[in-house]
Amino acid sequence: MEDLTHIYRDPLFGVAVLVAVIALIVLMDYYRNFSKRKKREKSLNALVKSYEHNGFFDGIAEFLKVSKDPIPTLLFLAKSYVLGGDNQQAIKIYLTLLKQIEDPIQRFEILEGLGSAYIQSGFLQKAKEVFLEILKNNPYHLGVLFRLVELYECLGEYQNALDALECIEENTEIQQEQIQLNASYLQAKLIMEDHQKNQEQKNAELIALLKSQMRLRKLILTYFKMYDLPSFWKLLPKNDWEDYIDLLWDFSLEQIPQNVIAQTGAIEVFQAKGYYPSKECRHFALEVMRLFYVYSQQKASLGFSYQCRGCLGEFPFDSFRCPNCAELGIMKVILKPQKVRNEKNFSLL
Repeated sequence: MEDLTHIYRDPLFGVAVLVAVIALIVLMDYYRNFSKRKKREKSLNALVKSYEHNGFFDGIAEFLKVSKDPIPTLLFLAKSYVLGGDNQQAIKIYLTLLKQIEDPIQRFEILEGLGSAYIQSGFLQKAKEVFLEILKNNPYHLGVLFRLVELYECLGEYQNALDALECIEENTEIQQEQIQLNASYLQAKLIMEDHQKNQEQKNAELIALLKSQMRLRKLILTYFKMYDLPSFWKLLPKNDWEDYIDLLWDFSLEQIPQNVIAQTGAIEVFQAKGYYPSKECRHFALEVMRLFYVYSQQKASLGFSYQCRGCLGEFPFDSFRCPNCAELGIMKVILKPQKVRNEKNFSLL
């Protein structure tokens, strides 16, 4: 018994116990990381298998075998297919790469491209699953988080989009102004789509939101034009009205409160339509329309297109988020005077 007590008191015994504990901790940590890696690979493989297509590109598989660094070339090829509108070919390349590549980092890059290709093809749920799989293993991937916010918005899942935006907000490198605008925009969409609130509650919340984020004015005015005309006319700006010409153009004379419109430069819109007398419109396209109305027997109307102030892309429909670069903000309204055609002369056969 005394010998055992002597062993316990021996400093070497304490060192041996400490080394054994450290070794045990290291082994446990290694096993835990090994188990997590296996689960991650299993999850990725299951995701790839669920989207498996009929047959691989044999040429791609052969290229992977003979090339030293084939991934950049094939990713460039897939992105080129996406830019060319051939999303199905791009998806096949991405899925083939996922079957052949084992490196987790490269697979995440491939998955990101696959998710973007699914969005371009209109497979939003598939893209959502791909992005969530990436975030499961890399929760701070800002690029994927932003794409997920946009994806949730397209799916009408505005609360999920706000939750994803909170994860982005924790990163101090992102401009807070951009985050706040995204959050306000999603809150506005959430209010508009909330079927549990009555119209008065929605109007009050949207007006309160507009006071804190004036860049949402056109989005909210578009909503009020459909559901609350008095609020629309009340919030219509007296200056900087050119961005709202498309909203004003299709109003009839009976819908216009003369005491309101007379106090804003936007009265030019209705002078161009002949509702009110005018010597000259300062806006060029409106002056063209006014001259047509006064002096020409031909009928003309205004067409509209919309230009993103960021990427300068032009689109036939207005959107607060640019379909091309995803930048938020009011698009520039481009007015296009055009001849009114008599469609009764066209045959449907």
